[in-house]
Order: sequence, then C-alpha cells, then structure tokens
Amino acid sequence: MKEHTRSERIKITVYGGAGEIGGNQILLECKDTKLFLDFGRNFSRESELFVEPFLKAKKHESLLKLGLLPNLPNLYKGQEGEPGVQAILLSHAHLDHMDYVRYVRPEVELWAGEGTWRIIFAREVTTPREADYKLANLEDLDGPLHRCITPQIVPGSFRTGRKFKVGDFEVTPVHVDHSIPAAYGYFLEGPEGSVAYTGDFRFHGPKAKMSDDFLRRIEGVDILIMEGTNVLESKPSGEEEVKRKAGELVSSCRGLVAASFSSVDIDRLRTFYQVARENGRELVISMRQASLMEALRPEIEGGIIRDIFKVGDPGIRIYYRKKERPYKWEGKLAGQFGTVDSSWVSKNQSKVLLFATYYDMLELLEVEPGPGSIYIYSESEPWDEEGEIEFKKLSNWLEFLGMPMFQIHASGHASSMELKKVVERVRPRHLVLVHCTAPMLFKKFLGDLPVNIICPERGKPIEF
Repeated sequence: MKEHTRSERIKITVYGGAGEIGGNQILLECKDTKLFLDFGRNFSRESELFVEPFLKAKKHESLLKLGLLPNLPNLYKGQEGEPGVQAILLSHAHLDHMDYVRYVRPEVELWAGEGTWRIIFAREVTTPREADYKLANLEDLDGPLHRCITPQIVPGSFRTGRKFKVGDFEVTPVHVDHSIPAAYGYFLEGPEGSVAYTGDFRFHGPKAKMSDDFLRRIEGVDILIMEGTNVLESKPSGEEEVKRKAGELVSSCRGLVAASFSSVDIDRLRTFYQVARENGRELVISMRQASLMEALRPEIEGGIIRDIFKVGDPGIRIYYRKKERPYKWEGKLAGQFGTVDSSWVSKNQSKVLLFATYYDMLELLEVEPGPGSIYIYSESEPWDEEGEIEFKKLSNWLEFLGMPMFQIHASGHASSMELKKVVERVRPRHLVLVHCTAPMLFKKFLGDLPVNIICPERGKPIEF
C-alpha cells in the first residue's frame, strides 16, 4: 500500500463484531467509494430479542433502532436523498450473508453470482413475505433470469473471473467451495491498495480446487478479510466421509430412512441421492427443494453445478402435503412432475430415502415409520439456546416414532489449521477477522506469522 492522506485511506467498518456469528455487513470505503461486502441477517443477535412467529421484526425501522442494520443515511426503502453507498457485493445465498438486502433502496446496485440469484429467487417464491420486502417473483420457474427480478431490486450478475467496476474499485469475483453453490470470494483493487474478502469457504468439500483458485488470485493482497467460523472447534470431515457413513447406515436398514440437511446444500443433496441409488431406494425431496432445482436447471445443464439429478429424473420423487389452496408454484410443479404423499411413502418405506426436517414431523407421524427405521441428522450441532431447544424437540419426536438418530456432517467452513495455512500462503499485510466467536484465540494461534491481525469492534471504523 502506498503512502496516502487521511481522506484517501482505505477504511473498513464491520457491523457485527469479530466475536459474532452472523450479521455480515462489512463497509469498505476509499476516496468517494462506499460499498458493502455482504449484507446479512444477524441471527445470533435476533435470537436474543425475538421469538418467531410471535415476535419478529417486520420493518427495517425496528432493526435500525436495535442496531441490527447499519445506520447510514438514505440507504433504506422509504428514505429520500442520494444513498451514500454505491453497491452491495453478495458472496453467496445463505441468509446470514444476504437477507437484509430486502430493506435496501433499489438505487443501490446488488452484485452476486448468477447461480446465487437463482437460489435467492427460488427461496423467495416459496416463502410468504410482504410484497414490499419480497426479492423475487418466480411465476415462471423455466423463464430466463431477468424475468424473475422484481422492480424493487437492481442486481448485477457474474460468473467467476468477470471483472466489474464499483467506483474506485475494480472487482474480481472468484469462486470458492462452500456448502451452497455459487459461493464467491472477492478481490478488489483500488488506488490506495488491494482488499480480498473470503466470504465463507472450505478446503475439504467436493470443489476444494475452487477455493485454491481464489487463494492463487489474492496472494500478496494488502488487506485480507477472512471468516473464522470454525476457529474455536474444528471437526475435519469431508463429503466423501458423509457419503461412506450414510451408505453404511442405509445399506443395513430395512425400514424407512429419513434424512435432515440444509435444503440449499446441493452437495449434501447429491450425496443422499447417490446413497439412495446405490442402495436401491428412491430419493423423496420436498416441494421447496424441487423448486430450487428447477430454478438451478440452467446451472445443472451447463453451468456451475454438474453431476446431479434434474427434477423428473428416475429415482426422484416429490413429496407434497395436500392443501385446499396450494400456492401457484406448488400447483405448477405438482402438475408438471407428479407427487407422492404420506400414504405412498408409508407403503414403500424400505424403498425410499425421505428428506424430513424437524418441521416435517407431523408428516412422519402420518407415514408411521415401521420397525428398523432410522433418522440421519446431517446438519451442524445447535449453536444457540433456541437451536438446542429445537434439537431436543426433534429428539422427542424421534423417540415417539421409534427412530434412532445418527449424526453425519461435514462443515461448510475451513478449519483453524486450514485458515492458518491460508494466511501463510496469501501473506497479507493486514488480516481482519470476521464471522468468528473466538477472535482472540485465533489471534494468538496466528501469533508467529508476520501479519497485523485486527479483531474489529461493532461499527468502529478501521483505517489503513
């Protein structure tokens, strides 16, 4: 970084400190340019204040007063005047990285990978929201991307390596491996230095090479903003191990197999599809998963997602809860591909692998799992009190249903040892830790490296 005046310095403000998981809102400033790296929902802070659906924030004014949104002038819907922020760059479609963008004015550019937009849009149409805060309207799941965009947002889209300008910064997005498709890190070059942002990434997933591509691009960067989700506790395990262990369980099971995992984790969905096929079972997915796969069909047929089924392929069934008034998207999918219900699953228990989360327990009750049925919990352990309560309720349901639980999971985040190797390889001058509940632990862990390590405080600018 060259010598510069105070008005020219790169400045970074993290809304949500290094000791928090969630609330990824990172303001980057240089000269006349202001942009956000992600604009996510702060689940950890919200869980301390709200209990859905009885008490939840419905308007951005409440979030502003509570400090959950950055209090910047003219940034949100309903406010007037020129917004001081030119753009928001989204790293991927997990809610803790993008969900608060629904409150932002349409004058602010939103940039994300093309696959990321498709995931966001598919999830929006399957989630009831007030019209003013809905990001997409997927009436035609087969339509081109631009037909999915609502008037409230003005997004930009890219694929890896495409460069674009935001004010004084030239931005290069580079794909990384994470537990959701179309995840990106960013490399930004400005007149006063370079900045890299990892987003969420890992090196033990099926596409670890993509994370390596990102590191190769950012070597020698001035400032590295890096996530540290797994700093405190790392459990090294890859998707191949998940597949092997799940396969062993399913092969020895003579009853129903039900599995719970993130509906947007396409790698995990692929794993259970392969396990089902190899054991002579059909995979029964939810309507929401089917809508997501349809939205991602262009990526599956020729884009970033390969080696996975398409809705309608052999070995795939769609589970549908019978409703008097189904949503339009549900009716379209059901009419196009056909569905099965609890009665069909009950009669074919030894022949299916059923996706079922805690919120599907009433459906499992209708299925009436027979003797020898099992439940595979392929998610991370609860990280807060609310999650622990929900996990206990799930355990109570499974005890009643007579289904023992087996937990098999691989994280979407790099381990502490992998993160240290990242810093050793990239050799940044400055390291800013985000998305990390134990920043001081990690700072000590990296103490033998020649890098200036910064643990940001919520809302306090850092000047370089």
